[in-house]
Amino acid sequence: MKRIKASFYSGLFAILPIVITVYIFNWVFQILLGLLQNSFVTTAVRTFILSFGKEKDLDLYMTIFINFVSFITVILILIIIGTAMRVFLFKRLGSYLNRLLVKIPLFSQIYSTIRQIISLVLSDREKAYQKVVMIEYPRKGIYSIGFLTAEGNHVVEERTKETMCNIFIPTSPNPTSGMFIVIKKEDVEVLDMKVDDAIKLIISGGVILPTKKEK
Repeated sequence: MKRIKASFYSGLFAILPIVITVYIFNWVFQILLGLLQNSFVTTAVRTFILSFGKEKDLDLYMTIFINFVSFITVILILIIIGTAMRVFLFKRLGSYLNRLLVKIPLFSQIYSTIRQIISLVLSDREKAYQKVVMIEYPRKGIYSIGFLTAEGNHVVEERTKETMCNIFIPTSPNPTSGMFIVIKKEDVEVLDMKVDDAIKLIISGGVILPTKKEK
């Protein structure tokens, strides 16, 4: 029974990430399709198809075709929005809308968190975060994992007369917030870890450790 139980959990943990990923993609796609089901495009397509026959005879084909058109419409809308946001006028409009949404009570907290997480995922972290580092913070004997954002800070170095480093220490489980500190370079220890692995480690609260490299 112990072997069967262990095999069951091994299979569950192996397939669970795939199932959850597929479920999330399907959930997002269903929401987008729901928004487009009664749109002008789908209404026009439905009217066009029904003009060639009865609804009961073309129900399956109509549904497949409408879903296909809806999917293409989603792609086109996203491309149009992305193109429009590159234009100065629409960029200012989007910035104004973002500031307006942030002021809405309760909604602003959820919206800001999701926006920050998406920005973190889509950002070029390899350039923003140069290296994964370990420092003694907030006191001696306690080690925190952070990201080296810049080697050198001339503003602080003019006062300390020592080489300083800019370090961002993210919070767990939301790595978009955290502490920015400036610390002596000699007190910074670079870790042999990828930025993405460090972010996974922080989001999971230390549960997801990077794969141990063989010496």
